[in-house]
Amino acid sequence: MGNNFDATKATLRKRLLQQRQELNPDLAGKWSRWAQMHFLGSHGYLQSSSIALYAGIDQEIGAKLIFERARAAKKILFFPRITGPGEMVFMEVDDCESMIPNRYGIPEPVLGSREIAVPDLDLMVVPGVAFDREGFRLGFGGGYYDRVLPRLRPEAISIGLAYTFQVVDKLPTRAHDRKVKRLITEQGFIRLNPEGD
Repeated sequence: MGNNFDATKATLRKRLLQQRQELNPDLAGKWSRWAQMHFLGSHGYLQSSSIALYAGIDQEIGAKLIFERARAAKKILFFPRITGPGEMVFMEVDDCESMIPNRYGIPEPVLGSREIAVPDLDLMVVPGVAFDREGFRLGFGGGYYDRVLPRLRPEAISIGLAYTFQVVDKLPTRAHDRKVKRLITEQGFIRLNPEGD
């Protein structure tokens, strides 16, 4: 059972990553902007002051536009920094150019930046290779967000950003897998199944 489960996830991950990397860069940029604009118009964003973002790589839907607009709106922005296997913290970033790539090539805040406790965040934007219609996500298998999401306070919002082709009907899941509360693509909000929150 375990081998089939992992193989299914690995196959899906490989297929969707390949599909993402084969996107026309101009189209990827356009879709990324559209998804970010939907996010910036959302009630959850407008009501939040402390927001965790991520640095997109390899044609992921990015968060640069969100960062620029949120900074202009005087919101406080945080990005993850890996501290150990499956563990990360969120640190304040005033300038995206100040971040440095980690061993995975993902830009991170520099050491010494102000750290925020996860329960103090109002909103967390969550990356993923895939999401399903209940809000479950498929990442790279490190379990970082599965450990962080349960630490958000109940009223905080978690939002997944993805291209429409990254949204599948049902992902294989285990008990420790965590859902996002909202899901946004270039086409707008995806209605999650009621059991998805």
